[in-house]
Amino acid sequence: MQYLFGDSDAAAQRLKLVADVFAGTTRSFVLDTVIEKPDILADLGCGPGHTTRLLAETLRCARTIGLDNSEHFLSLARQSAQGGVSFLFHDVSSVPFPMEQGDLLYCRFLLSHLKHPRALLSRWMTQLKQGGLLLIEEVEWIHTQNDDFALYLSIVEAMLQDQSAELYVGRELDRLRDSETMGRRISQVGRLRVSYDDAATMFCLNMQTWKHQPFVRSNYSFSAITKLEDALRTLSMKKSGKSEIEWGLRQIVFERI
Repeated sequence: MQYLFGDSDAAAQRLKLVADVFAGTTRSFVLDTVIEKPDILADLGCGPGHTTRLLAETLRCARTIGLDNSEHFLSLARQSAQGGVSFLFHDVSSVPFPMEQGDLLYCRFLLSHLKHPRALLSRWMTQLKQGGLLLIEEVEWIHTQNDDFALYLSIVEAMLQDQSAELYVGRELDRLRDSETMGRRISQVGRLRVSYDDAATMFCLNMQTWKHQPFVRSNYSFSAITKLEDALRTLSMKKSGKSEIEWGLRQIVFERI
């Protein structure tokens, strides 16, 4: 699995902010949809483990396992691992996972980086116990009137499409229907308005990880990228709390039949 946004210190800093910004929506989603406390939960593509710990604290499952293929992120995650929470190296695009079948699998902002998400979901379902749940949160849309935000998002969308992936993968996921092994239980869109300083900070940190990518250098001028990065940095320092951007989050629950 190739993660376009890298695993640098800047990427880890961005993921901490992402975890903070989206913690409320994730907490509400899992509390509203998970009725029975799971014994074994796996956080797929866990990164530095912020959301793994959130899930463990929210659902109080016996074992929570974060899976990721970045040793750097895993080393950061293990620094604050507590009882019942562990982190394992694994590329989640391949099965089997290095663990027994789980009661619950969770991923957020992961499928937008992966090719063939439909086939991948079918493989993931084999890693669940009968009746186990797969919870997904992915981007359905992002609305903004800010020109700098819009340009940034258009570049990210183009980069992902160049890798046969899709930023707004929530739309594709909503078209999935039941199969012999997978039943869709919930599909909804949650909305979250984000302050423009938080959004600009996330975007600016992300640009540090991909601005030198061959695709970017081939399709955008150095001056245009530098101008955008400067604009985002300026916005990130305006701590007004004003919101100029809103995320639509496709939240889906699949059950293994």
